Amino acid sequence: MLNGDIFRENSISSTNNFREIAETSTNSPVIPYEKGASLQLRNLIRHRHAEWSDATFGNVGPVGPLKHLSKEALEAAAEPDDISEWADMQFLLWDAQRRAGISDGEITAAMEEKLKVNMARQWPEPKDGEPRLHIKEQPVPVVPDEMATSDDMNLYQKSFAQGYNACRNAMLNGGKS
Repeated sequence: MLNGDIFRENSISSTNNFREIAETSTNSPVIPYEKGASLQLRNLIRHRHAEWSDATFGNVGPVGPLKHLSKEALEAAAEPDDISEWADMQFLLWDAQRRAGISDGEITAAMEEKLKVNMARQWPEPKDGEPRLHIKEQPVPVVPDEMATSDDMNLYQKSFAQGYNACRNAMLNGGKS
């Protein structure tokens, strides 16, 4: 453990690099590690919710809960201080994960990998209340090969090739002649 109970290593992970992440962060948020009675109560509520959900909604897949989750997320965004909206989102996330057959170990490993991906990406400046999407690299332009001309070409073919090559050169020069 690092800094008391704030950070723990992920024993499921093959890389166990959460300690490294915590140590390299200059202003890590304090996230208390849930344990003991609190964790037991959370797990009990999770199991009760799963039983209720199966009895109420039957044997369905994860798509319904995920669509419902998107609606609840909008409600939470409209009223972020309403903790009941956060509870709704947690229930729906658990339900979708369970119905998709994804274990906590699998989701934890996927989260660790996705965190690495996100940390390697470029992000715009934060703006409160607005989503921040990672900055995607510009695709490399595909430049066609130069069109050869020959004495065997008629005037139309030569003119076409000259125009084609002029466009190609403009692409290579960023539109500057």
